[in-house]
Amino acid sequence: MTFTLGFCLVLGLSTSSFAQGTLYTLLTNGPTAKRINVVVLAEGYTTNQLGQFLSDATNAVNNLLTAAPYQEYKNYFNGFAIFVASVESGSDHPISGTFKNTYFNSTFDSYGNANFLTIPPNDWNGVYAQGQGKVDSLLAALMPEHDLTVMVVNDLEYGGSGDSSSGIATLITSVSLFAPEIVVHESGHAFGTLADEYTDAYPGFVPVEKPNATTNANRATLKWTSWILGSTPLPTPPDPTNAAVVGLFQGAEYQTTGWYRPKLDCKMNHLFVNFCEVCAEQLVKSIYTLVRPVDSFLPATTNFTIYSTQAVAFSVTPLQPLTHNLSVQWFTNGSAIAGATNSAFSLVPGSLGNGLHTLKSVVSDPTALVKSDPAGLLKATNIWNLTLSLNDLALVSAQYLASNRFRLTVTGTAPAGFVIQASTNFVTWTPLTTNSLSGGKFDYTNSSLTNFSFRFYRTISPP
Repeated sequence: MTFTLGFCLVLGLSTSSFAQGTLYTLLTNGPTAKRINVVVLAEGYTTNQLGQFLSDATNAVNNLLTAAPYQEYKNYFNGFAIFVASVESGSDHPISGTFKNTYFNSTFDSYGNANFLTIPPNDWNGVYAQGQGKVDSLLAALMPEHDLTVMVVNDLEYGGSGDSSSGIATLITSVSLFAPEIVVHESGHAFGTLADEYTDAYPGFVPVEKPNATTNANRATLKWTSWILGSTPLPTPPDPTNAAVVGLFQGAEYQTTGWYRPKLDCKMNHLFVNFCEVCAEQLVKSIYTLVRPVDSFLPATTNFTIYSTQAVAFSVTPLQPLTHNLSVQWFTNGSAIAGATNSAFSLVPGSLGNGLHTLKSVVSDPTALVKSDPAGLLKATNIWNLTLSLNDLALVSAQYLASNRFRLTVTGTAPAGFVIQASTNFVTWTPLTTNSLSGGKFDYTNSSLTNFSFRFYRTISPP
């Protein structure tokens, strides 16, 4: 077994402080309100170990975002670190009698498992304020827009945990040589609500339905049925010939029978393998529960009236993943516009006519990582409600009549009526008549003129 542990030197970080904690920016891909914000907390680092922590924190973020499927969406994430000093380095190991004075009171040996690394409240210390309470206070003060919290414990023993049951996605990892894999595996729990797919018994563990664990063996209603070929038998025999297929493999959630997982092997079962297709799909969906695939759109006002026949510019700015492009489709009044698949769209108001209309853009992610998206998480829809009140007037059919008279016709659209004006110098205009169109036109005949050699005419309509 071989593996690589990365190392990054962190320089020039922006900071802000609160009480014991200081916030550092590790990675910026956009505003915190429009990105997934990963926050790394320091546990068991003393004051003079700040540099070590920032390196470990940067590695934790990089290790997470270079793993599939996160790597395709790395630019959807920001990374931050919060340093708070502990009196001593390391973590508690109660079974061996080792106890350290650390800020979050982390401990191995939780719930009878030597590698289960937790903070209070746990089976060793039930006081929320001495562990998770401190986490919540720091995050509320320094990074309230956090989405995933990673606590790095400065201890070389193999260990970690991940949880999202409280509504706060939190994972804990030590700095063992397996830390890169621990971070990614535990993110499956904390970020994707995925289950462990272990089949060995864990006394007292109560299994529950998860995106990658089920008791349902019915092909028609199985939650990941869209990934299963019709030729794949259910349950699926756990032999090497089925290693590449998605099926229904017995054993998950520390149960040997009665519970099923999607694939023979997966990162939720063993380290140093990839997430299976079902788990990767769930992680992509988790990404899109926190960010929209559209960064911005114009016009920002989505309800307005258009009076002019001049084209109006609309646009969306897709949040493009690193490996493929998002798709765009524009609609008017619910119908797709042929060829309107660019991020910008020019609306010609006259093509719609006066009245109420809708213009809609739909930006979607066509990734092959997701086969089923009934909630529409991978789509972002923007709708503009438009009232068209177009003033499109023309003077036509001018004709000379007897006695210095002539006639002309006003055509077009003028919902608010119109005024015919006259001028001899294009500067001063005199209103001649106010009227409205009937059947899209109005015929005008002037009075006899005796003291003008020439005169110019125009028609205007108020908005």
